Amino acid sequence: MRFPRGRALLENTNIEFINFDNILHAGKRERSHRIHGYVSLIYPQDVDLIFLSLGEPINAARFSQNSRKLISINDVVKRVKEANVGIINIYEVPEELVLLMVSTFTLTPILKDKDYTEISVEKMVGQLGIEKFSGFLEIKKGNEYFYSIFEKGLPTRGYFGDKLNVTITPSLLLQILKSTSKDGNNVKFSLFDKLPERIEQATPPTIQLLLKSVNNIIREFAVSYGPTFAKKGALIAKSHIDEDYKFMKDITISGIELSGDVLATKDEFVKAMAEFVNRFMKTYDVICNDKIKEEIFRKSLKDFRFALKSLGFFNYTMFKDE
Repeated sequence: MRFPRGRALLENTNIEFINFDNILHAGKRERSHRIHGYVSLIYPQDVDLIFLSLGEPINAARFSQNSRKLISINDVVKRVKEANVGIINIYEVPEELVLLMVSTFTLTPILKDKDYTEISVEKMVGQLGIEKFSGFLEIKKGNEYFYSIFEKGLPTRGYFGDKLNVTITPSLLLQILKSTSKDGNNVKFSLFDKLPERIEQATPPTIQLLLKSVNNIIREFAVSYGPTFAKKGALIAKSHIDEDYKFMKDITISGIELSGDVLATKDEFVKAMAEFVNRFMKTYDVICNDKIKEEIFRKSLKDFRFALKSLGFFNYTMFKDE
């Protein structure tokens, strides 16, 4: 799979020769790596992508010839570390292109994988103009993907190969679409009726921060009231949260400790963990009052307060940040 690409920070390099942890966190050390872009990991049967915002991973996906899906960033990292064969590329691209690529997973297309031979592109572009359509078009030519933005019925800009954020008109888009179909490759279109939106996955550091914070709360309650009651409260809270947030079933309880990995947006995971804490503390209503619960809550999180505040964690907890 090939996608629009800008400046190459690393290109056509065998994964055996790289330290992936250094690559993934290069933005923390070098200003030149604080980019919007993506890491492409090419394997014999499919391609894994990690999407970057200012050098930090925000989402991940897997593309094959016939399917695509979001996967956890941890899944990508684990695979590349275990693989013996594969090629890595890192490209800087405009943030809008990152959002376009991610949005193809989170939005439902109104046209999906329509073959070029099934539709009249002239009629399609004309109808979109009449409807004052705003959204974007994904064009797949063989193994290559291109994108075009529509605003109020007009194609305004596009991403084609190494031509990024180029200004286009209806006539130029038609010319591109027609020329794309002439070289013998199968061409398909998918049309999305929303402009790209930022979808940020709960990253491994975020997941670990929240697990560590919540485990601290459980541990402090266990110190005060015993591990048996703490484990029972955690299991009760988990059973309720699993119903509301299906991805939480990937988080397990061993003793009085939560562990695991999830595929969820950052906001969803933050909210789920906050609601878990609320339900867990609620199980202590029969043996302690809110004042004592709040004291334990704040003591447990004193070392994580500012990091949790930046995630919006306290927006959802029963005790707010002071």
